[in-house]
Amino acid sequence: MIYSLPFKVNKTMTIETTNNLAHLRQRSLAILSSFSNSIELNEKESKIVQRIKTKVGLHNKNNITRTHAYLKFYKSYPEIKWAFLAHLVSRNGGYYMTDLQTTFAKKLLSPVQQHAFFLFLERANATIFQDAFAQLLLYEESQKNEQNLSHLLSPLGVSAFMHPIWTEFINDPTEKEHLLSMALIVNEQHYIENKLIHDKKTKEDVLDTWQFYAQSLLGMTQVLIPYECDKELALIGVNISQFSSLKNRIIAGKLLYALLFFHNDLYSGTYSFADSVEHTGARQDYSSNLHPEFNHFKAPSSTVPLDMCWGNRVHTFLDQSDWFVGTSPYHYLTTLNIPSII
Repeated sequence: MIYSLPFKVNKTMTIETTNNLAHLRQRSLAILSSFSNSIELNEKESKIVQRIKTKVGLHNKNNITRTHAYLKFYKSYPEIKWAFLAHLVSRNGGYYMTDLQTTFAKKLLSPVQQHAFFLFLERANATIFQDAFAQLLLYEESQKNEQNLSHLLSPLGVSAFMHPIWTEFINDPTEKEHLLSMALIVNEQHYIENKLIHDKKTKEDVLDTWQFYAQSLLGMTQVLIPYECDKELALIGVNISQFSSLKNRIIAGKLLYALLFFHNDLYSGTYSFADSVEHTGARQDYSSNLHPEFNHFKAPSSTVPLDMCWGNRVHTFLDQSDWFVGTSPYHYLTTLNIPSII
């Protein structure tokens, strides 16, 4: 049986105080004023930066490789909770890419439009990965070298916004785990806002079309979390209304995070699913390899995996501008709404 879990928000916790956020802002602005991708690195630092860039490129081939990389990293460093959230959101992105060629989408979209919608999903997925996974790998290097290497975020093109937050987390991971996760959510949504959502062609081909509005009504902008419980599979989801709204995407990301990491049963059931069911990009993932009881579920798309629907794409990330210029996103880091499952 597949069923949905309803929830409601009934609690709010404080993530950071106003005083500390003001301090973080000052440090970010100081870094921004001296930002340079051409800072001098010693030989060891240069090798670390190049190694990270190579690994990011290797894993950024397609949605399957990205989604797998997030989960593998999380298994090694479970203190970086955002990595597991990214894995689940990336899974959803892959399912929607496949849906474009296997479900009702074919009736709404011409082949040209299908391709445009795929490229939008693919670029969003790849753009976030390019930025975020470099940060995760730098954290891995910091752990291996037993030193804070956050000064190498600049050569990796990471926003000045993230520099002091990574330092805070590395110095006090237990107390700052939620701050880091909230900041990564805020950072990545600002990042695609700057690199993708404001892109004129993206707006014309996808975001401003009636087909995108129709897809939103039918669930394309909904993120579903599969949850294994008592040999049944539940789905709990958050719909991102007005996807082009930066604020709405951040609120949805924070809500998904709170659902996952403030409900132990939901987390353990979701992790069990993610760990036991390899991501293929086909929604038949929801009914395979878990329990025989799941196999009667009629998945909302065919069993065709993602890599048979769309080939790999080569992306260029030439724009190294910092989204942090002229913005003040710190109010998103003050509180976190905690939902209860009904």
